[in-house]
Amino acid sequence: MTLRDELLAHIKETGESMRALSLRAGLNEKSVSDILSIVGLKPRHKTLVALSKATGRDLVCAATEASVLTFGELVVKLEEADQRTRASRVRWIMRKAIWYAYRPVCRHDVIEFFAHHNAANLGLSKGSRSTYKSDILAAIDQHGVRNRPRGVQDIGGIWARAYEAVKASDISVDCRRKAGPFIVYLFDRGIKPGQITTDTVANYYAHRLETGVITEAKCRKHIGNVVTLLGHLATNPSTSHFGFKAVASPFSDRRDKFGIGTATLEALLSEFDTRVAPWAAGEVSRDGVTYDDFLEALDREEQKDTDPLSAMKARLQKSISEKSRLPGQPLKPERAERRESRMREYGFLTTNDRWSEGTIATRRGYVISLSKALAASHDIVVPDIRALTDFQVLQAAAAALFEANGGRRDTGYLVSVLKAMKKIAVGYAAASEQDVEDIRALIRFYDTGRRGIAPKNKKKLREFTEPRIQSTIDLSGTVMTGINAEIDRRRKNKSKKIAIRPDRLDVIDLELARDIAAVLAHDILLTRAPRSANIIEARLEWIVFQDEKAVLSIPAPEVKGRKQGDPDYAVRLGAGASRLMRSYIEKIRPILLHPDDKENPYLFPRQEGGQFEFNAPYRGILRRVTRLLHQHVGVEINPHLYRHLIGWIWLKESMDNLPRVQRLLGHKSLRTTVEYYAELDETLVMNGWQTYLEAKTKTAA
Repeated sequence: MTLRDELLAHIKETGESMRALSLRAGLNEKSVSDILSIVGLKPRHKTLVALSKATGRDLVCAATEASVLTFGELVVKLEEADQRTRASRVRWIMRKAIWYAYRPVCRHDVIEFFAHHNAANLGLSKGSRSTYKSDILAAIDQHGVRNRPRGVQDIGGIWARAYEAVKASDISVDCRRKAGPFIVYLFDRGIKPGQITTDTVANYYAHRLETGVITEAKCRKHIGNVVTLLGHLATNPSTSHFGFKAVASPFSDRRDKFGIGTATLEALLSEFDTRVAPWAAGEVSRDGVTYDDFLEALDREEQKDTDPLSAMKARLQKSISEKSRLPGQPLKPERAERRESRMREYGFLTTNDRWSEGTIATRRGYVISLSKALAASHDIVVPDIRALTDFQVLQAAAAALFEANGGRRDTGYLVSVLKAMKKIAVGYAAASEQDVEDIRALIRFYDTGRRGIAPKNKKKLREFTEPRIQSTIDLSGTVMTGINAEIDRRRKNKSKKIAIRPDRLDVIDLELARDIAAVLAHDILLTRAPRSANIIEARLEWIVFQDEKAVLSIPAPEVKGRKQGDPDYAVRLGAGASRLMRSYIEKIRPILLHPDDKENPYLFPRQEGGQFEFNAPYRGILRRVTRLLHQHVGVEINPHLYRHLIGWIWLKESMDNLPRVQRLLGHKSLRTTVEYYAELDETLVMNGWQTYLEAKTKTAA
């Protein structure tokens, strides 16, 4: 029997009204009436469980047998009712959206289709587009169709609890999105968390290809997110008790798309790890001379240029030299300049040119990509770094990599690869000036020609309407109001059990503390939008309070584009954010600190997860910030877009703010600021020009 049949049988046997049954099950009074009268309505799992308990019937299983209305059937119903125009328009959207006759009718799908297609895309006028949309939705509403797509709201048990845990976790947004469809797949097949294998994921991939509408490439990416998700579920303390297992991907590593094993590049990568990486970090010269040996040699050279020194003066000179190397003991300007000049002569990277660990890892990947592309295309394995930076070799490798990536010029990836190789060619391989100029020409050849903000990010920023901008500015207050309400609720509930209302801090768990930390991070981003690394790796020692206002002073060498001796990057918080900063440091941060990590120096310390790392920052803090923004504002962005967002918001007020925006964001020139924001919103410039024209016109009149 279907769900409808089971409910009708219960009502007939007991004489209970639909309203009474709904209320007795703890549901809305019209729940049963809607199930019986609306075609294709799919009650949620918890609704079915409640009705099963109330009726003593297994309605969960009965619901899986319910029939739904398809688009083909809807067309037939419309034609039988002599509504040929509406039937024609339903067939039109089926052709445009490539929806077959057996596809279940879903009102939401129609709304989504029109949201992603403007009149020009559809070959209609604006008025016709509105008419088509209105008629198709009316046809669906006329027949009471609610074919809600099956999703996580239809499942229960351990799978539903696991999904709730995933939603509350700090895993990436992509992985959280893929959790729902995968967990539904497991639920439908009765696969327990501990029974998942690589074959399970492979079968899920086949299922997605067969039933989905996305490309194979996107489906493979989806599977990659699922594999990452399973690793997170298996190791994170908040989800490991479910018994999920980390599994290998059912595909070979897609990064190895050239079919060339990394082992083939052993000699090349060994040189990169033992010679290039230490050189890039400033530890050795291009010839392998250590920094300490260089300093000693430099001191000896400098002593030769002076009169013979007594033993006491020699010891004094050595002591001064050693102290000059200590943190906080800068060299005198003329000595520092002379030393950096000699460092470059010796083949060292000077302080401002050195690479971070992350940059070294990224550029190692670039070397691998180029080398594999060359090997796959020409069957040539590059023996060493100097060979790879030879212009003719690099040109062939770049062409092979460009072809392997589908000839795309919109990503800028290849340009980044070539710029990194130019740095290696100049600093490490000591390439000739002609080779370096040829590499510059190669970079220009593959350059996308794009400046400013990437198109996909512009689209995101344009989603910030005036109400959403205001919601972004008010986000801290909105979230803290909710957090305070939750704290009060917990205190009230706990006081019922122990007869004493507990202190506010006693009911703040790790999740609430993380949300408070995210609110503070949002305030910092909104104040001046430092780059992501400067937020994640912010240290307690960088925080000072001046006249009750908190100032986060990021040391100049930690800021992109600044060097030792430049002013620190100061983020001066407002009154409300400063109070939150003090409260966070004194009361909330101790909750976040791991019991064995009390000396953690970071403002946002790591709490748990996988193999715990001491003295590490909370690297998921910005994912939590953007998740709160998405939840309360309705726009999903990456943390770096905060920089563009606040610059754009301020310039929308007045183009007179241009120099202030330049200084706020730390741009080196006004040209950079104009390139970014005038291109994003040409009205920023046009409105000012229009005002000028109007003023001149009035003067002339």
